[in-house]
Amino acid sequence: MATWKKVIVSGSQAVLDTLALDTALPVASGGTGAATLTDGGVLLGSGTGAVTALGQATNGQLVVGSTGADPVLATLTGGANITVTNSAGGISIAASGLGSGTVQTVTATGNENGITLTSDGDTVNPALTLGGALANVTNAQLSNSAITVGSTAISLGASATTIAGLASITSTGVTATNFVNSGAVADTKITGSFTGSFTGAFVGTTDLPDLVSGNGLSGGPYDGSVTKTFTVANDGSTIGVGASGIKVADAGITETQLATSVAGDGLAGGAGTALSVQVDDSSIEINADSLRVKALGITNAMLGGSIANNKLANSNVTVGSTSIQLGGSATTIAGLTSLTATGLNATNIVNSGTVANTKITGSFTGSFVGDGAGITGIASTLNVAGESGTGAVALKTQTLTVTAGEGINSVAANQTITISGEDASTTNKGIASFVSGDFAVSSGAVSLAADVTVDNDLTVVRDVNIGRNAVVSGNLTVAGTASFQNTTNLDVADRFIRMASGSTTVGDGGIIVQQKVAGGEGFGEAFAWDAAVARWSMTGSFDPATEVYTPDSFMATVVEGGSGVNTPAAVIAKFAKKGNSFVGADQSIWIYS
Repeated sequence: MATWKKVIVSGSQAVLDTLALDTALPVASGGTGAATLTDGGVLLGSGTGAVTALGQATNGQLVVGSTGADPVLATLTGGANITVTNSAGGISIAASGLGSGTVQTVTATGNENGITLTSDGDTVNPALTLGGALANVTNAQLSNSAITVGSTAISLGASATTIAGLASITSTGVTATNFVNSGAVADTKITGSFTGSFTGAFVGTTDLPDLVSGNGLSGGPYDGSVTKTFTVANDGSTIGVGASGIKVADAGITETQLATSVAGDGLAGGAGTALSVQVDDSSIEINADSLRVKALGITNAMLGGSIANNKLANSNVTVGSTSIQLGGSATTIAGLTSLTATGLNATNIVNSGTVANTKITGSFTGSFVGDGAGITGIASTLNVAGESGTGAVALKTQTLTVTAGEGINSVAANQTITISGEDASTTNKGIASFVSGDFAVSSGAVSLAADVTVDNDLTVVRDVNIGRNAVVSGNLTVAGTASFQNTTNLDVADRFIRMASGSTTVGDGGIIVQQKVAGGEGFGEAFAWDAAVARWSMTGSFDPATEVYTPDSFMATVVEGGSGVNTPAAVIAKFAKKGNSFVGADQSIWIYS
């Protein structure tokens, strides 16, 4: 598990009482390779394998070697006229019977079962030395080489899978895969706790933990002594139990059981309130428990726009003596005695009789019947020519139009057409004036002054080439890609650089130093923030055009403990990442791993 681990360095105070290894230290690294060792046991080497231990020795036991195998614990056994007495931490060997007494001289050599007896040959104060380690004592050399369990004899070194002849077993616990009862055993004869499985019927057991009735159940408790039936409890109003199982009771669902989410658009209620229809009480109302259109509730906005004439009380109008149905039309009007208008426009005015010219005065629009042959002094065609192209206007049938363009206005008033230039704006070309301090105009050509000052925001959507210094007092917004290709360094006076400005989501970002690598010149070495793990990181051969960032390594950070803070317990979770370090106020060093 990743956590803060203290690092022991030169000059630091090691806290070994809290030092713990996740796994046993292997022998090759100076450890034992074992998670635990037998208390009081003798350690046995196993090459590069884990150290093992013999069991705790009893009184007088010695470590006795065994060729080709691990040594074992064994005791010395006395022979003829030799008595061996074992005690805690000691072995006493004494002679008795024939040969006992004062020995003046002893010459002894030989080896028996790994034990060597030697004499120094001194005739005054002879000394015997018993050496070696007892081993390979055969069963035949032992006075007792077998044990009997019940009526089953088991020789040393042998094993038995079944035991016969046992009258009883007394133990603080017995664990078996299966207990099979070949006869009848009273329940008073089987006590205590058991593990494993049972065969046969499991009834009459009253000492099991009781099963009790939980929410929605009745019939408990059940202790195994008799057969019991658990039943499902119901309130009898909303939930019932029928022959086929649990069901919703008839008329059991009321407004109390309905959630407010049941009431969709146009409905209200639920959660204890009856469902009801929502009305605006202006066009729709509820009267005597019925939904109806409210009197005077239909407005023009509610009409569909296709009401038939037969639905109207009056569906026609009469002009003169001519009746016109709504939706119909009339091309002639009869029965008019007079017509008064400030103006009359018609395609043709046909005089059915003779009208004196004194009866027609004022100005007229439209056309006159006839070819105008009787009108003198008016040309029938007007020729026009532009900067490019020519045209002709038939005065009788056509209109001369002067069309304005971008930056040009045209206004016709009576017999005058005025053409003027428009002032330029951000959305329209036109006539512009230039600040003499920033621009120079000569023969229609506009050039920038030697030094130009921009006091407000400047937005550039295309390329701009500036041969000299440009000073921007306000904000400079570059809609495209900003490239700085000076041969010297880029100087930024601001103390902080904000990337992904205006972003409303979490994402990656960083700085790429372009390199000429196999992937192309756009690739480079990246120092970037990895949002997925919330760490600064690095990667090589990164293509910023992909915007898919996978780091090769992460930056390690150092968190300093404040006054009296010596452990990383309070380090912000954001910095609890592999490789980060913490330096306490006592100069102790911790690393997260």
